Amino acid sequence: MQHLTVCTTCSPSLFQGLRDLERGSLCAVCDFSHAHLSDILRRTGESYAEHGCQVASVLSENSADVSLLKVAVLHDVLLHKNGPALLSKSPLSKDERELIVQMHGLRRLHIDESTKDLDTVINAFMEDTRLLPLRMAHRLNDVRHLQLFLPTLRKQIAKETLHMYTAIAGRLGMHAWRYEMEDACFPIVQPKACANLREKFSQMEELDKTCLTHTQEFLMKNLQNEGISCHMDVRVKGLYSTYRKMVIKKRRFQDLTDRLAVRIVVPEVMDCYKTLAVVHACMHPIPGKLKDYIGAPKENGYQSIHTVVYPLPGVTEQPMEIQIRAEEMHRICEHGHASHAEYKTLMYALHARSARVNLFRNLQSLREEARSPQQFQEAMRKYFREDHVAIFDGDDNLYHFKQPVSAMDFVCTVHPSRCDKLKEIRINGRKMQLSSRLQDGDIVEVRFAREKTLQADWSHACCHLANKRKLSALSAS
Repeated sequence: MQHLTVCTTCSPSLFQGLRDLERGSLCAVCDFSHAHLSDILRRTGESYAEHGCQVASVLSENSADVSLLKVAVLHDVLLHKNGPALLSKSPLSKDERELIVQMHGLRRLHIDESTKDLDTVINAFMEDTRLLPLRMAHRLNDVRHLQLFLPTLRKQIAKETLHMYTAIAGRLGMHAWRYEMEDACFPIVQPKACANLREKFSQMEELDKTCLTHTQEFLMKNLQNEGISCHMDVRVKGLYSTYRKMVIKKRRFQDLTDRLAVRIVVPEVMDCYKTLAVVHACMHPIPGKLKDYIGAPKENGYQSIHTVVYPLPGVTEQPMEIQIRAEEMHRICEHGHASHAEYKTLMYALHARSARVNLFRNLQSLREEARSPQQFQEAMRKYFREDHVAIFDGDDNLYHFKQPVSAMDFVCTVHPSRCDKLKEIRINGRKMQLSSRLQDGDIVEVRFAREKTLQADWSHACCHLANKRKLSALSAS
């Protein structure tokens, strides 16, 4: 059989692992793309033919589905002045052409600015899960080429990616892509915070390396003595992951217990528990820090055992996280579920009311995710209706109001018995007037004085208003 050559203008990695017939069909699509899209340029300067091959190459890191790869290569064909005609005569199946039309429909949506756009994107993912890896690969490719965009657009892409795409990737277990996007976008969105944190990492770099190296060697020796086959790698927590945890948990850099980690990958599930026993026998586990995500997987399907230990005496006093997982768990953890059937079974994690609330909250804030999915069940029945807004207090409790709603409405409804001691009100961290109108996702912090600050008749009016509105405001506390 004659060996097929592949498109010389595309990355060789795009064709790795494909059979001859698959390589041939993909190469035909690449040739078609270069023939018709090479003269049309993106804002970044490269042609849409180059861009399509780039997106397909990114997608190939997570999927070997040749049908999806072909769609990725030609996903911008409708931008051609004769786009529909070109699409109809392209070397794609009817189903692949329909998928390109769907992907094109999501092109101009900005899910970091509009709840309608966010809802449209999520619903599109629900209806056809193939759109999910395509959209994520497209965004990751943009992130990898951020330097090609103009500064304003670069920051817009980075902000939307950091607030929304990383959250979606995390919920669906696409962790390798998530962490890459986070660490690429964090310096652009929060340059000062990133620079300060980078300095702290730099100060600890030598000690961190020593600690991880010695701990890895020590654990490997003990596991080999017990006949446990494994491979290990080590990691220092990413800049953005560290920053986010410091903000959410209100902890200092030196107080984080999972900043350093050793990951142990073993062949089978039962080997995970044997490994845990060895780790706890030869090191010093910290009480209350053991989490078994194998017995009780996370909502996004993540499976692993986490335990935090004090590492070797004389090396450092910094606690260290040990992650233990089987090989298949590790593959899924790094790259997510590659098949559409697996994506479909996990879409509940994105469809759940708690997930939608948290994704929407990222439009306004980097604060903690919802404390309990149950607290949103009733409120989320009407969450995306245009005549309702969701408001959060300073303790991350959710309240649901019918529009229009002012800061005064919020105070009178949530704190009717303390209205007469009102000192000030802050919306999204800024001191505002009581007449200020609230918007979806606003965070309202109310501060009270020790003594009464308002007249009795005003306080009574507040109580009356609170009683009038209490049926339409659903507290999640």
